[in-house]
Amino acid sequence: MGQSAAMYEPLKLGAEMVTLAWALDAYILPDYRGRNLGFETLRLNCESSPVWMGMIMAPSSRHILEKLGCQAVDNVNSYRRVASFDTDSVNLGVRNRSHLDGFRNGMGKLLHQLRMDKLGCLLINSATTVQDAFLELTLDKGIVIQEQAVFDTSFDRFWEKVQYNFPVIIRRDSQFLNWKYKEQPDVNYQVFTTSRDGELSGYVILRCAFPPETNSGIIADILTDPKDNDSLRALLFHAVKFFKAQKLKYIYAASTIPAYQRAFQSIGFRKKKTIVPLLHSLLNENLTALLFSPSSWFLGRSDHDWDQFPYA
Repeated sequence: MGQSAAMYEPLKLGAEMVTLAWALDAYILPDYRGRNLGFETLRLNCESSPVWMGMIMAPSSRHILEKLGCQAVDNVNSYRRVASFDTDSVNLGVRNRSHLDGFRNGMGKLLHQLRMDKLGCLLINSATTVQDAFLELTLDKGIVIQEQAVFDTSFDRFWEKVQYNFPVIIRRDSQFLNWKYKEQPDVNYQVFTTSRDGELSGYVILRCAFPPETNSGIIADILTDPKDNDSLRALLFHAVKFFKAQKLKYIYAASTIPAYQRAFQSIGFRKKKTIVPLLHSLLNENLTALLFSPSSWFLGRSDHDWDQFPYA
């Protein structure tokens, strides 16, 4: 008849560890719709966990969650940056900026016939290359970037240091990270770290969504001390170079953290949309107050099931 699924992850809430239930797919078979089953399955799911949360959801599910008493927490800003343009991207850009369908289609055909789409593609990619060359000059040359095959104990030491910057954050020790990113059967993540004097100062986790996915680069997770702008920008710029080498079109990232958002913009990302997560808490008054305190949450692109295969 229907289902409502959840995914459970360890959540650091102040000095406490609790279990967060992410609300995932909710679906009612067509023959059984209109009988309030969607509300009831989500209600049972919601009441099954002390902390229950949804982020990416259909408007109908959002409406039900609000009726169940779920409330908004910190917004997640989603960002996009061009990695490399092709002629389809140029033609799509022209169509999106034209308001009349006939003019829009005619301009696309004219650009293609005059080969102006190829020229536009060349100019945009050249300008992006020049921009990135200047950006690279601003990076800290003392930071070492390395690819990592697994999450080892150095990630545990890093987590112990950095976690106190974030009042509410999914636990990111080596056990969790290996489960989340290395034990997945259908997706392949690349992990890169920054270090100074041999000490890990941050990491970024990347995924290439090659066709038949959207030919996009996903910054699934990135973690540094928010005051360590040099490591943060070095990781982001490395992600851009990595995805450009893979000839992907766009790069996607997201965060609730203002320092990260500023770093995205400094590397050429532009904000595309704002996601409003909804949360339901059965915890005590003090812990619930922290959950809903402004600027408390660390959320990114792979929290919830936002980065799932295939990415459309």
